[in-house]
Amino acid sequence: MKKLGVSLVAALFVLVAAQQAIAAKAAKPKADKPHGPAPVAKADAISEIRGDYKWGMTPQQVMDKINARIEDGYKDRIAKTAAEPAKNDKLRKQMHDETAVIKKNLVKFDGQKGPWDVSIIDQEIVQGQGESMLYMKEPKSTRYFFFDHDSLYKMFIAFDKEMLLGKNFKDFGAAMQGKFGKAQENYVIRNDSVGVKERKLDHLLWRSSTGDGLKLVDRSEFYDVYCLVLYDNSVEQRMVAARKAADANKPKGSMLDGVVGGKESDRDENDNVMDRITGKEVLKPGERRAAQQNITVPSPGAPPAGGTDDIPHR
Repeated sequence: MKKLGVSLVAALFVLVAAQQAIAAKAAKPKADKPHGPAPVAKADAISEIRGDYKWGMTPQQVMDKINARIEDGYKDRIAKTAAEPAKNDKLRKQMHDETAVIKKNLVKFDGQKGPWDVSIIDQEIVQGQGESMLYMKEPKSTRYFFFDHDSLYKMFIAFDKEMLLGKNFKDFGAAMQGKFGKAQENYVIRNDSVGVKERKLDHLLWRSSTGDGLKLVDRSEFYDVYCLVLYDNSVEQRMVAARKAADANKPKGSMLDGVVGGKESDRDENDNVMDRITGKEVLKPGERRAAQQNITVPSPGAPPAGGTDDIPHR
């Protein structure tokens, strides 16, 4: 009778364990695989984001546009102080200083890794492929212009934190869809802080009727901001392929690889799970959380040169 009781308990244990395994398997999140092309964004909203800039512009042509906007912003103030030489000269000097700094914000990615490879635009950079970047501060964002052999093909807009209105990425994305139209949601599977896999919204995707791509990306984990990226899709796909090829040929497992070689780590995803549970987490290079870093979006340091206002609205 005692033997029968032990067998019954063992059977019940196996049954419960099997049920738990089935439940865990059923609850395991899976990444959505979007079917078909992304929805077409509203043309007027795309035009607003693009502004006066056109694909194919050279860095100098973009700088000329930026400087023209700066000068236009000073035009009335300079005119009103025509009879006051000291104030007039001061305004002209301020205008000159703002236009002069723009030229200093041009960066060439000639294959030598540097600070930009661990910045908010690190996932956009392709080293050694003739890519360059120019950045400027706008009233509520920082705009980065990307060039392929001196030909503009992408604009990356990092919103200032106050623009987010305390919204999480999904809620902010809903507001942006109110402006651009319904987007394609793209999810990823990743580990949370204790190694449990979670399904996370990674980015929203649209396209234009003229072959452009538009996406809203979440950079809040490290930089506390969300970013909008408008690009010539044909050039972007070529650059993405070049970046993947470079990453595939990069030595793995070094400290430099952990810092500037992307977000992935060579550590086993569960090798410190007990430390994370007990609150004694040990992080490898490149794994620091946003709250542990003093990171700001790089900006020229000059007063705002104008830009798109109030982008996130319904």
